[in-house]
Amino acid sequence: MESVTVSETDLQLLHALQVSPRAPWNVLGQVLGISPSTAARHWARLSEEGLAWVTAYRPDLAGRLGDPTNALVTATCTPSRLTAVAAQLATHPQVLSVELVSGDGDLHLTIAERDRHAFADYMLDRYSDLDGLLQSSTCWVTRLYKEGSKWRLRALSPAQVRRLRELTEPRTTAPHDRRTLLSQVDQRIVDALSEDGRASYAALAEAAGISEPTVRRRLRGMLESARLAVRCDVAWEAAGWPVHTTLALRVPAERLDDTARALAALPDTRLVATCVGEADLIVSVWLPALGDSHPFAAMLTERFPGVRIVRWLTALRAVKRMGQLLDDRGRALRPGSHRPAADRSSFPQIAAP
Repeated sequence: MESVTVSETDLQLLHALQVSPRAPWNVLGQVLGISPSTAARHWARLSEEGLAWVTAYRPDLAGRLGDPTNALVTATCTPSRLTAVAAQLATHPQVLSVELVSGDGDLHLTIAERDRHAFADYMLDRYSDLDGLLQSSTCWVTRLYKEGSKWRLRALSPAQVRRLRELTEPRTTAPHDRRTLLSQVDQRIVDALSEDGRASYAALAEAAGISEPTVRRRLRGMLESARLAVRCDVAWEAAGWPVHTTLALRVPAERLDDTARALAALPDTRLVATCVGEADLIVSVWLPALGDSHPFAAMLTERFPGVRIVRWLTALRAVKRMGQLLDDRGRALRPGSHRPAADRSSFPQIAAP
């Protein structure tokens, strides 16, 4: 596959869509200083090439809607079966993300289920039946301090980001109960947005079988109550941060919260989560070059005394990210591609790197 040039305008557009994934073209054009048609044309090219995509997901974590379970799993496989196991896992709806990695493991997975019992059923049945899977280490996520939707390209100025927020964020927020379960109509809206996060209100109304004004009201309610999140994802090639490293850390209990908050504030971190398992804290970072891994690790030990790295994984290839299947270059695969499509059965999705 040939390399695709990403312009400064492309990067600014992608940063803007990270801030406001469903912003109208006229607003994006106003913030970027280009016409709405130019903004739409740049997005069409990036989307067509699989360099960027917008999707929706359920960011529920324990305590909001029942007891959804999110876990980060590192697995080892028979070498000859590694890619086959990864491809199979990518078709499982419970597996949000799949990465082939080097280091102390072969696969790094994000797995979610509606509760601990369903998670156990999956791990002991469909997961354990995979031919070629040798062993796994599971870290149960207890709190997400940062996830992929909060990572930014840093292509816009602070003034541009402020202006975009002024133009797109609601001036008033009506009260919504986060514990309210999604209706069947709401779920149809979520399912449509998981396929195309920038789908028009007309398309969403058709998919949900309701009117456009009702779609607007229901979607606004889900977003404001944090029962739904929409995010713009970017291929490593387009981002300019081709190295994805995940570190499993042991942290003194009295420093865990402070350490997690400090790491979440760093611009390079993409995932920061406390967990129960072999590690207390999982941190994922996107870096410009492989050699930047050493300064990052040195910063950890210098800035956070007592922190110990227990597992270090570097991604070789991403197969699936937040439900989106990817090609060998980390670009989004479109429907009809050669790789089997993931099962998009409804389940409580939780944010992934």
